[in-house]
Amino acid sequence: MNLPSPSPAFLRFGLLAYIVLTASACYVLILRGLESAPPFVFAGLRTTLGGATILLFVKIFSKRVIPEKRLWKWILPVAVSATTLTFGSMFLSPSFAGAGMASILGNAQPVFIALIGFMALGERLSKVQTLSLALCLLGVVTIVRPSAGGGGDGMPAGTLLALSTSLAAAIGSVLARFVRLRDSLLAFTGWQLLIGGAGLLALSVVIGEPSVHWNWNFAGILVLLAVFNSAIVNCAWFFLLQREKAGKLSIFLFLTPVLGVAWALVFEGERPAINALAGGALVLFSVFLPEYEGFGRNVRLRK
Repeated sequence: MNLPSPSPAFLRFGLLAYIVLTASACYVLILRGLESAPPFVFAGLRTTLGGATILLFVKIFSKRVIPEKRLWKWILPVAVSATTLTFGSMFLSPSFAGAGMASILGNAQPVFIALIGFMALGERLSKVQTLSLALCLLGVVTIVRPSAGGGGDGMPAGTLLALSTSLAAAIGSVLARFVRLRDSLLAFTGWQLLIGGAGLLALSVVIGEPSVHWNWNFAGILVLLAVFNSAIVNCAWFFLLQREKAGKLSIFLFLTPVLGVAWALVFEGERPAINALAGGALVLFSVFLPEYEGFGRNVRLRK
């Protein structure tokens, strides 16, 4: 018996929900994994394992592990921006700024995506989407502002590293939308993770990072981040980028720091401050504002 395929709207929200949920827990896992491994080798292991997982899946089920020839020239730029630079700064930032601050600033890419998408792809946001983006940014500033002034000696470096994560990820996202991956989506994603991860491992060797302290806890964190985050999240995100504007999709990523506060409450016992609750409520409202606009438009068309 053939099962009915999910509707496009259901698939979209399901993938976005998975991306946001896993990304919001990412920095907590990274901070714990850094107790056993230095940042660049940890990031390199995560991304190469994630890329290898995707390519193995492609080999088993479709046997097309080489992307279309027209895409070869784009693999390295996407690998450097979306993997080497993004994950390198991502794994460095929690040690300086903490998991919570790194999660908030490291997921500010919607602002960069909207700007780059507008300049490079000519993507324009509607008035409601622009308002939503501005309110999201205000919500994140509300969450992070009380911590910005007293974060210690490592806060400026951590802030710059986390923002570098957002900028590099935004560049990678816009490139992925620009090149139109089509049937090569999985193969392209796997290779850019593998190549970008190899760059991180090479960098680790060059700067002489210490060796990994292998244990079951670290191995479990590595598998979770590599397979369920790097592999699945990258494929889901690149899939969505082929179907919608990068700026419109990226607004949902502002939910990540809000859920990061929730993860901290559940796993670390950190009770959110008033500013975190107020900023989180503002982000939630602004994320679903464009969806309400679309729902209202559909209702009017049906009348």
